[in-house]
Amino acid sequence: MQKQKEHQIISDIANVGQKMETEDFLNKIICGDAVEVMKKIPDGAVDLVVTSPPYNLKNSTGNGMTRGSKGKWANAALQNGYTHHDDCMPHEKYVKWQRDCLTEMMRIIPDDGAIFYNHKWRVQAGMLQDRQDIIQGFPVRQIIIWRRKGGFNFNPGYFLPTYEVIYLIAKPKFKLKSKANAHGDVWEFTQEMNNDHPAAFPVDLIDRIVGSTHAKTILDPFMGSGTTAISAINFKRDYIGIDVSPDYCKMAEERIKNHQAQSKLLS
Repeated sequence: MQKQKEHQIISDIANVGQKMETEDFLNKIICGDAVEVMKKIPDGAVDLVVTSPPYNLKNSTGNGMTRGSKGKWANAALQNGYTHHDDCMPHEKYVKWQRDCLTEMMRIIPDDGAIFYNHKWRVQAGMLQDRQDIIQGFPVRQIIIWRRKGGFNFNPGYFLPTYEVIYLIAKPKFKLKSKANAHGDVWEFTQEMNNDHPAAFPVDLIDRIVGSTHAKTILDPFMGSGTTAISAINFKRDYIGIDVSPDYCKMAEERIKNHQAQSKLLS
């Protein structure tokens, strides 16, 4: 494993017209479009992808999030949306975008690599939207249930959703570390509360994933506030972070910097 370099934000990498060396990406937060930046990463250069994309929550049939400040989600962080992404794409466009993302992820992991792709099932127009249109055709090996111990439900037509799903999409030679397979496929981790990002991962959840693998280089193409990078640092792995929002890139940079400083004090 390479020695960890100082983290930094790069904003112009998506403008490069050809693939770059893996070292150009390591331990950096790259501000740009996920698909376009991943296209610059060499084949097989990333051992593990851990990510949770925007869920397109504002493309809703109702009984939930609305655009108005007086809507039922008025006190939820996601009511304000993401910066630089309105999370309200036409469904077909959203599906194509996510399939394009997964296609690039598959290209840049090796034969023993894997993708942990976190998403949320939703009810739209009275029918379950279970993301099969996104993950169909990709080698899904397992579905892990992340029980969040909480949630919102304003619809009397179904019970309160309290979990999200993590699709383990694996290449043929992917294996977990010794004894990691003793973990069950239902994980209980409380949602991250002390974070300015509207949909942050809890660090413990990502630690479970990273600590269960042999991955040396870990990518999160929707890095947000930097949780996947924090987990990579916890296990002395290299990371690559991508996010379209300059605000979240700065948030991640500051969080990584503070985490590294705290780690040095404790070592």
